[in-house]
Amino acid sequence: MASTRDFAERIPPLPYEQFTPEQDRIVGGWHHLNFSKVLVRHPAMYATFVPWLRACVAETGLPPRDRQAVCLRMLHLCGDVYEWTHHVEISKRTGLNPAEIEQMTAGEGPALTARDRVILRATAELQRDQFVSDATWAALLEGYTPEQAMELVMLAGCYLTMAMITKSFGMQLEEDEADHAAVNALRTYT
Repeated sequence: MASTRDFAERIPPLPYEQFTPEQDRIVGGWHHLNFSKVLVRHPAMYATFVPWLRACVAETGLPPRDRQAVCLRMLHLCGDVYEWTHHVEISKRTGLNPAEIEQMTAGEGPALTARDRVILRATAELQRDQFVSDATWAALLEGYTPEQAMELVMLAGCYLTMAMITKSFGMQLEEDEADHAAVNALRTYT
């Protein structure tokens, strides 16, 4: 996979000291995250996108393992390093081991369950065709409610969008370990 350095920084993170009171209010404790410090340069878009992201990730009925499978696979298929790196950490916090993370990213391997394979197939179809095939949809519904299947599609779409954002803006990984610790403390949705 590429490195975040392979994508030149186009929109630099806004230093926290330069946040307006409005920017500080809408970002809250997430000011350690480059994603927030870049997106907050456009407060209206931040205030629109982040609630959708929160709904797709933190307020979904999908089990954490399934959610992470979608995120890891979609981000890998899109060549996104920034968000993928963050989701490796989130995946560890949900209890996934390194082999599961690696195989969910790759889309295959012996550590994957039959359910994982269906989820990963749906994710790949959404990335490639923007459509879940009839056979894969039927397999999803063997373990999901229709609402959960809808959430999977929306989550995959959200992370396709995330890849477009982070790569196009040239988002770089946070380098300060204190920033990592502060962000991880906020991730209560795992």
